[in-house]
Order: sequence, then C-alpha cells, then structure tokens
Amino acid sequence: MAVPSNTVIAASRTNAREDLQDTIYDISPVDTPVLTMAPRMTARAKYHEWNTDSLAAAAANAQIEGDDATADASSATIRPGNRTQIMWKVPQVSGGAEAIAKAGYRSEMAYQMQKRSKELKRDLEKAITGATGTTTGATATAATMAGIESFLTSNIVYASTQGQATTAGYSSGSVSAPVDPTATGAFSESLLKSLAKSCWDNGGEPDYLNVGSFNKQQVSGFAGIATLYRDTAPKVGPAAIIAAADVYVSDFSGQGGIKVMANRFSREQTALLLDFDYLGVAYLRPFQQLQLAKTGDSEKRMILVESTVVVSNEAAHGKVVGLTSS
Repeated sequence: MAVPSNTVIAASRTNAREDLQDTIYDISPVDTPVLTMAPRMTARAKYHEWNTDSLAAAAANAQIEGDDATADASSATIRPGNRTQIMWKVPQVSGGAEAIAKAGYRSEMAYQMQKRSKELKRDLEKAITGATGTTTGATATAATMAGIESFLTSNIVYASTQGQATTAGYSSGSVSAPVDPTATGAFSESLLKSLAKSCWDNGGEPDYLNVGSFNKQQVSGFAGIATLYRDTAPKVGPAAIIAAADVYVSDFSGQGGIKVMANRFSREQTALLLDFDYLGVAYLRPFQQLQLAKTGDSEKRMILVESTVVVSNEAAHGKVVGLTSS
C-alpha cells in the first residue's frame, strides 16, 4: 500500500532532533580490595622504613641452682624499607569542549577528573599487589615501589616445580622483582593448606586470600570436608545452586576463617594470603588535585599521589606462585 500523496513523513524532514540519552554507561570496575582494606600510614621521606624482630626459637631450658647467670645473645632488629612511587593522571580540556552542551554531564573537566581519579586508584592497586622491585629513581628514571609479591620470602608454595623461580625479598636497602617459574599448576586445596601451615609455623595467622577471577573459581571448587547446600525447607523462595566459596576455614584460621577475595588488578598466576595487621599503604603525598599553568585555550589539571606499600613483617603473609590462569 502506497503512502498518500503529499503526506509528510519523518524520513523527509531535515529538522528532526537527535535522540541521545542523557546517560553514559561505563562498567569499568573500580573495586580495589587490597588498597581499600590496607591500613593508611604516613611516610615522611622518599625511602620509608620500618623495623621487624623475632624471638629466639623455643629450646630446652634448665638451669643449675645457684649458678651465675650469663646474658643471652640479642640480635638487632631488621630494618626493611620501600621506595615511594609517584603516580599521576593529567586531563586537559579545551575551552570549546568545556563550553558546548553535552549529553551525560555538564562539565567536561569534572567528568575527566572523575575518570582519571578512578584510573589512578586502579593503577595503585596494581602496583601494591604486584611483583615489581624497587627503583631508586634519577633525573630520567622514575622511582618505583616493590609490590607485596616481591617482599614475600618466608612462606612460598609452588603450584608446580620451582625451577628457576626465586624471590630475593628485601636486601641491603632494595627489593628485587621475583623470578617466575616456567612450569605452572592448578590451584588446589592442598596448596592452600600447605601455605596456611607455613604461615602459622612462622608465627603468622593470615585471614585474606587474594586471587584473580580464574583462581577464585578454583577455590570455589575445593571439596573441603562438607557438602555445600542451602536449606530450602520450609521453602521460602526458589532453590539456589551454591557454586561460590567466600570463606575457607583452615586448621590455622580463626573463627572468621580465610576470606576469599577476587581481585581484578593483581597477578592471576599468584595467590596472596594476607594479614592486614601487618600490611599498610604509607602516603608521602595523599591523593590531591593540582591546577597546572594555563598556556592557551585549554585547562590542565593533575591528580597526584605518592605512596608505598608497607609489608610490616613479610613472614605474616604467604603466596602460591606459578598458578594456571586460564
């Protein structure tokens, strides 16, 4: 059937307005679990230090009555440290981009500042959980902090053979990046149990397991000693299939067990078993906004943070390395 003669239809109009929703949809994740949960500390120098100590091993102790007492040997405390790392994001917006009418937001600069702030937090999460080593920094080199992975030497479990893998940890004022194993293996309950035992034997009681998405699902497949189920009698709603484990109770965890956290920004091939009583993030310069000099028809700002991760006592934590990540 044909359109009647001279009927005005939408397709022939040149003044139809655009139909653009006044919303911007962004699902980029911004959760940073380790950065969020780590206690906030203060740094007062580019190289931030702390002290660690340990008691002598338990030994047989029987003394002769009336004997003279001699002094026991006392070792000095160990003084590890980490470099502060400068991170920034710099949005620059032209005068025209700020002035035009926009869908989703009014101010281009405000929107860009919001985006860059979230990106900076993600960058910091990646740095503090990572396997980088310290770099002192120079006129042409940025100083870098060592990530949590790089500090952990006392409690390491290899998913497969160790091979070339090494973790030097802190030594003589610096921390080297660990060398990864070439062989990988699947994350299993026996690996986690071995790591929890190692931490406990060394005095630690970590209660947070940090893993990537693939290995979070591996943990959810651990058999344990019980069958996962949800009581649906009397039935108050649809039955649920339980396929996720958020808490793992080991022989050495407290009443709360080990909470399992999926982290999008840590390395998938490494599982970190952490105790936040012995972990923190020290800020030399907290998150701040700076107005940069105007040099033309644009506005430029900086969001800056300078901080470092503090692994107060590396023996309180542990890691499983060389995990299969897909």
